[in-house]
Amino acid sequence: DDDQRWRIALAKDRRFDGTFVTGVHSTGIYCRPSCPARPPRRENVSFFATSADAEAAGLRACLRCRPDDVSRDEAAVAKAIGMLREAEDAVPL
Repeated sequence: DDDQRWRIALAKDRRFDGTFVTGVHSTGIYCRPSCPARPPRRENVSFFATSADAEAAGLRACLRCRPDDVSRDEAAVAKAIGMLREAEDAVPL
């Protein structure tokens, strides 16, 4: 529910990135739940399931957290998975 999403956004919990976006109507942007920007006032916030939903509501992506880009963590995991799949022998840790 929205109360739980609000608590997640205040905690800047990265585990929920990709599960919803936070729309801030006073600034016209939407962010990841973990965006490091200063928290907005609750009355200015709506939650959207996807970035496309937020954009349909007239919001644009945050330039600080870039919610539509792959995060560095996600990119590193994808690279590691690719290396493991391509390796012919066991990969040393």
